[in-house]
Parts: sequence; structure tokens; C-alpha cells
Amino acid sequence: MKINAKEYLKEFAESQPDWLKFLIYEVIESNGNISDDKKLEVYNNLINGSTLTINEPNINDSNSSEEIRIISLEHNKGVNALKQSQTIKFQNDVTILYGLNGAGKSSYFKVLNEIVGGNQKKKVSSNIYLENPITIDVNISFKEKNKSIQTINWDGNTRSLDILNKCKVFDSSYLNGLLETRKADSTLIQPLGLNLFSSLVVLIDKFKKQLNDNADKKRLEKPTLELKYFQNEIKTSFENNQISDSIKTQIENLFDFTAESTDNLIKVKKEIEDLKQINIQDKIKLKQSDKSDIESIKTYIENTHKKLSEFRNNIKIELESITKHKEANELAKKQFEILSTIPNNDNSEWKEFIQSGEKYTSKVEDSDKICIYCRQTLRDENATALIRAYGNYLKDESEQKLNNSIKTINQLKKNIEAFSTSLIIKKNIQDILDKNKLEGNNESFYSVILKTNTQFTLEREKLIEQIKVGNFKLENDLPTIEIITSKLNSISVSIKKEIDTLSDDKTKKVSRIEKLETSLKRLQENESINKQKENIKKWFEADILENKIRKKASKINTRSITELSKQAHSQLLTETLKESFKEELSFLGYNNLKVKIENAQGGKGTSSTKLMLSKSNDIKTILSEGEQKAVVLALFIAEAKIQKSKNPIILDDPVNSLDHRIAGKFAQRLLKLENQVILFNHNRLFLDAFETSKENHICKTIDSDCNKSKGKHIRVYQVNSEGQNIKGVLRNYKSNKAKEHLSEIKRLLQNSPFEEEMKTASLLRKTVECVIDEVVFNNQLPTKYSNKNSRIAWAELKKLKNDNETIDKLENIHGRASGGEMHNGTENNENPIELEEFTTMVSVIENIMN
Repeated sequence: MKINAKEYLKEFAESQPDWLKFLIYEVIESNGNISDDKKLEVYNNLINGSTLTINEPNINDSNSSEEIRIISLEHNKGVNALKQSQTIKFQNDVTILYGLNGAGKSSYFKVLNEIVGGNQKKKVSSNIYLENPITIDVNISFKEKNKSIQTINWDGNTRSLDILNKCKVFDSSYLNGLLETRKADSTLIQPLGLNLFSSLVVLIDKFKKQLNDNADKKRLEKPTLELKYFQNEIKTSFENNQISDSIKTQIENLFDFTAESTDNLIKVKKEIEDLKQINIQDKIKLKQSDKSDIESIKTYIENTHKKLSEFRNNIKIELESITKHKEANELAKKQFEILSTIPNNDNSEWKEFIQSGEKYTSKVEDSDKICIYCRQTLRDENATALIRAYGNYLKDESEQKLNNSIKTINQLKKNIEAFSTSLIIKKNIQDILDKNKLEGNNESFYSVILKTNTQFTLEREKLIEQIKVGNFKLENDLPTIEIITSKLNSISVSIKKEIDTLSDDKTKKVSRIEKLETSLKRLQENESINKQKENIKKWFEADILENKIRKKASKINTRSITELSKQAHSQLLTETLKESFKEELSFLGYNNLKVKIENAQGGKGTSSTKLMLSKSNDIKTILSEGEQKAVVLALFIAEAKIQKSKNPIILDDPVNSLDHRIAGKFAQRLLKLENQVILFNHNRLFLDAFETSKENHICKTIDSDCNKSKGKHIRVYQVNSEGQNIKGVLRNYKSNKAKEHLSEIKRLLQNSPFEEEMKTASLLRKTVECVIDEVVFNNQLPTKYSNKNSRIAWAELKKLKNDNETIDKLENIHGRASGGEMHNGTENNENPIELEEFTTMVSVIENIMN
């Protein structure tokens, strides 16, 4: 029965091609965080078949029930800047390596992680500060249940040693891909390495995309070809980058271009050029223009003749109308005899005069007593009758009718004056007309037309004159135009025949040019392919590479991994895991988080069945960073429980982002496990949670067994740095007291010659820091940071020693030790700390302590 996704993947990888097997193994080793170098190795194998060195991961045998305990880890030499000949002796219960960041504890964790085959492969470097780095030399001792202790030497070249790979490791990589936010108030969880399936799918898809991108790049590397003269099928094949074997053969057959072909190309070009110089179309256009001009002359003559005829009739009618209306008007005048006394009463000025007076009459009220024209009083009957006669005269219709007839004849005169009898004949049309004659007339047809038009002009002038004198007299008829228009029509028909003949010639010419151009295209294509032969060959070579890469990409798919993912999810995501996870969450204080297994409709390469975590309240932000870490720790412990493994658990800084309350609860949870616990930690409050455990105790010694029987043994190592090149110095955490450090300093000061300035300065700094805790603060921790069950130590608070003099002395010593020896700089070179100054500072500290 498999207990982790890595087991499914390892089994699956055995039947896969080398690139996928290598990739799966690296995903297992790196917990999905495969390095760029490894990715490049996979890609190179895909692209050019380069050799892959496949190292099968050594995964824990889930069917083995034998328990182990790690006894010790001895660093002899070679790992990073770790001090040589340092040994960690592990308690069967709990071992804690405590130190600040940069102290060297991470190097110990990396070594242990690689030996037991931790969650993610870690690079263990040799000492980079040495000119000639030495080989890694580490001994690991362990013991299987009911068997004797075994010791294995490790040189850094292997990982996941047999039997030791039963250990379960927690570090920051454990969180990789584990949590996935589904919506605002829920999170999907993929425990037991199930997230590796989706990580693997993403990687495979990236490789497929990378191959296709490389194929695109190969396509861009193809030489640019001039496709202008290629036939459409070949041109389209190149443009679409799809050259079939038949097209390729067709192109290769055109690689040669003979001297005979060159001659043919020249001849064909020449004939086409000569034919195109024969511009039949222009001739047709000219003839069509001539035909149009002839028809325009015909239309002009017809329209002019018709219009002049109309003018004749209209003039006759209107002049007769004026005569009639004048007679009626004269008759009306006689009816108003009194008006005869007015001189010139028949002219227009007089009429306008009395019309104005009539209009003015409507504007005044005294028109019956006062003369409307001179504004004098009307004195007798004659004057009154005269004025009345004016009005009656104007109301007479004969005057209005006469006026209308005069307006009509005047408008007719304007129309005739505006009517043009100007005929412009182009020179080429004049030539055509000159070549034609009317039957029975030796005069040129052009002259006949001009004479006719002259008659039209004279007639127009006569009509205008007749209107002026007011007398219409028909002296002669308009010229006959039927013979002229018939001749013009005959000329137009003749030109049409010429156009038809030219059109036939054009059709023959176009047909010949088309045949020649078809031949020209074949020759030009042949010539173009011949000139580009080398580039075409390079194009074919690049196309072969492109298609080869695309073929490889087309074979890559994630279908089988997706199916495997579904199987693993259905078998590993059990109700037992869910309930165990809920219990662990509850223990850490997260009762408000609900856990269920549901169909989460996952993406490509993943199963749709996942653990789903949601909050029971209305908060719409699912998990903070601290909550995420707590969830992961709960899941880590739940996995260990359902796997029923009591083998060692190794944790590296597990409580980052957690508040001290949750960190304290997690410490309690670790102390309840039956597993051997090895903890790397830099969190002081987390360590404090172990110290304040009522049921358990911190061992006073790290070199020998503890004789206390209270609860579990907790062995704590203080990991210190004594400079850039000396890290991972192991000390008993219990001995991290000012008194212990002073004792070590005095021992170093007694050496002659004195050469341990750097180490002495480092110890001096630690001594000052311990004095601050032990003397200034009297070992009291602020209550808001404390995990202690006893609350405030009132009596001890009275013993705090924070006088200015003491603080100044400690500050000066700490600063001097930090600047004088701890850093490589001007102060160290120009003003180093001598033996005597060290001795004085020790005395000052001892006085403060006493």
C-alpha cells in the first residue's frame, strides 16, 4: 500500500522514456522545485538526445515496520564553514539545535536532510572560504529496533541512505504547491505529495511549449526567399511552411536553368514588350471619342433646329397677344376721358406714378379730401374726379393682361439671348467631316454644317430684333437638317465598325500575351529557383529540423499522469486523513476551520478530488500567512499519524510566521509524539515553550545521558558562530551563561602566545549579552513574550540592575569587541584589542556580576 504520491510517480517513471523518467525523479527529489540546470538537461535530451545521468530516488519502503533512531551526527570536515570535529548526540526523545540565523545550524540540517532523503534536495557546499576546499567527511550513526548501532560515512555525493530514509522531514519546501486558494473563503489542500502531479504537468507543458518555441525559432532561422516568381502552389507551401515531398521534388527539378532557357526568357520578354507597345486600347478610346463627338454634333443640330422652331411659334403668339391687350387697354382709357388731360399718360413712368399713389392711399385716412400726390386740399369736382379716375384706371384688367404679356415677351427675349448657337468642332472631327460630302454636293460636309449653323445664328438674331420692334414677320423657313443628321449618323456607324475591328485585334493580342506570360512565368520561376538554390536547400534543412522538433512536441502529453493523479488522490485522500487533520487543527486552536473531501474540479493534470478547507464564519479572506503555516504543520503531523510511523521527525524552523501562542501549542504537540524529534530552531519563544513544559525537562548535559526521569528528555544545543570561517560551534544551551563564557575567555587568555583574538571577542560579546539577561533584567522575560505558567515574579523584578554606569560599561565593551575584532576593517587593523585590554574588560564584567 503506497503512502505518498512519490511512490506512485517512482513506479510510473520506470516504464517512461529517459527524459520523463529523469524529470519525474528530479521532481521527487526536489519536491517539485526542480533546478534550472536539471530542466536544461531534460530539454537538451529532448532536443538533441544528449545523455542523461538518471539517479533513481531512494524512497522509504512503506511496507517496512522496523523503527530506527538516529544516534549521532559527526562533522569531521568539509561542510561549508562548519567547525571541524563537531558531534551532535541525539536524544531518543527530543533534540533541539538552537541558534540565530547565520550561526551554522542550517548546514547541519542540510546534511541531515540529504542523508535521510528529505522532502527537497539541498545543496551541501564545501567550505567556500578555503583556497582548496576539502572533501566532505561526515559520520551518521543510527540504530534499528532490536539491532546494534550502525555508522555510515557520508561524502556528500549521495542522498537518501537506506533505512535512514524512513525519517520524515519538514522544512519550508513542504509548503510548495500544497495550498491552493479556490475562492475567497476556501482553500484546497493536496497532502502526501499529491501536489507533485500538478507540478509535473506544469513542467511537461513548459517543455512542450519550449519545444514549440524552439521550432518557431528554427522557422525564423530559415533564409528569406524571394517568392515573387513562384507559382501559387509552391509560394503558398513556403508561406505556410508546409512543403510536401511532391512539391519539394518539383522545386528540386527546377534547380537547373540552361543557356537555352535563358535565350527563351529573353525572346519571350521581347515579344511581350513589343505587343504591349501596340496600344490598341488607346486607338479604341480615340475612335470612341470621335464617335461621341459626331453624335454630339448631330444632337446639337437637332436640338438647335427644334428650339429655334419653338422660339418662332412663341414669339408669334406673344406679340399677337400684346397687340390684342393694347387695344383693350386703349379702349379702357377712353372710358376715363378725364385722364386725357394728363400728358404722356401711356408711358411706364406715369403708370408707376399712379400705382404708387394707389398704394399710399391705403396708408392714410384723409385721401378723400386731400390729394394723395401733392397733399393739397381737393377744391373742386374735377380734381376729385381725376383722382378717382386714377384708381379706377389701375383696377382695369386690360392693363394687367397687357403687363403680363409684356413680361412674357421680355422673358422670351432673355431666353433667346441666353440660347447659344456656338458650335465648336475639334480639329480631328473637322478632318473627318472634310473627308465626307453630301450626295450631289461637292462642298465638304464640314462647310455644310458651318453654313447651317450660321443660318441658325442669323435666325436667332432676327428673332431677338423682332421682339425689340414688336413685329413678327416670317421671312423664310429654317434650314432642312434631315440630310445632315442622316450623314452624321452614317459617319457614327462607320466609326463603330472601326471600333469593333480594333476590339477584335485587341482580343487576339491579349490572348497571345497571356500565352507568352504563362511561358514567361515558368521561365522566371525556373530562373528564380536556380538563383536561390543554395538558400532553398538551407530552407529545406531548417524545415526538417523544425518538423523534427514539432514531431517530438506532438508526442508529449500529460494524459497518463492525469490518470495516475486521479488514482493516487482516490487512494490517499481518505476519511482517516481528514479526521486526523481536523484533530491536529483543533489541537493547534483552529476549531473554526472546516475540513472536507470534495470534488474541487481541479485543472489539467490533477484530480478533481481534494481536501477543502473553509472558515465557519463570514470572514472572506481564507488563510493568513501564519494560518497557512499552522495548517501545514497540522497536516504534517496528520500524515505521520496515518502512516503509523514512529521513525524520526526532523523539522527546520517550523514556526516562522506563527504567533507564540500557536508555537507553544505546536511544541506541546511534538512532545506528545512517540517519534524521535530533531528540531532546528532560531525562535526563542518556541524554545521557551519546551523549557516551560511541566511534564518534560531540558537536559543539563549534551555529552552524556541525563539521569532525570521527569517526562521526556529534551537536549538543546546552542549553535554559535565564531566568525565568518567558523560556524556551527556546538555548546550546551544550559551553559549559555556569562559565567561559562568568562571561564572560557580566561582559558584562552592564558595561552601563550595569545592568538585567539577573534574567538575571544565573540565570547566577550556573548558574555555581555548574557549579563544583560542575567544581571540587568535578572532573568526576567516580559510577560507578553513569556510562555511560563507562573505569572509575574514581583520579588525578582526588584533586583533589576539598570543604573547608567553599568549600562555604559556593558555598551562600551560590546562595541569594542564588535568593532575591534569581529570585523575586517580599519579599526581591526589600526586599533586591535590586545591581551591586556581583554583582561581589563573581563574584570569589569566580573565586577558587574558580583
